[in-house]
Amino acid sequence: MIYVLLSIAVLAILALATVPVLTRLPHRPLVLTALVLVALTAVFDNVIIGLGIVDYDPARISGLRLGVAPVEDFAYTIAAVLLVPTLWTLFAPRTRDAAAPDATAPDAAAPDATTPAVRDSEDRS
Repeated sequence: MIYVLLSIAVLAILALATVPVLTRLPHRPLVLTALVLVALTAVFDNVIIGLGIVDYDPARISGLRLGVAPVEDFAYTIAAVLLVPTLWTLFAPRTRDAAAPDATAPDAAAPDATTPAVRDSEDRS
């Protein structure tokens, strides 16, 4: 039963930390992503547990299973759905507004020494 308690605690902390960011994002892609990842987790967890590659101590899980996969194993999937979009949003490079002029960018109207017009005029003189 320890895995279910740990899963609930971690998911609760993640939810508190990520919900302020996630509420600003479009909900449909998040829900679709969650559904696809839960489905993939169900398939692949059942395969690896069914083949004996991974196993769980029955004394440490709730006993609730989807196929042969314990429900606690889906906590990782839900955590990823909460955490990845939040981190992506928080750490994605900020794009500058196209209308705001960039003070560090060279003036597009003034040719520099690398433009063909300037090089041609220098060759003629």
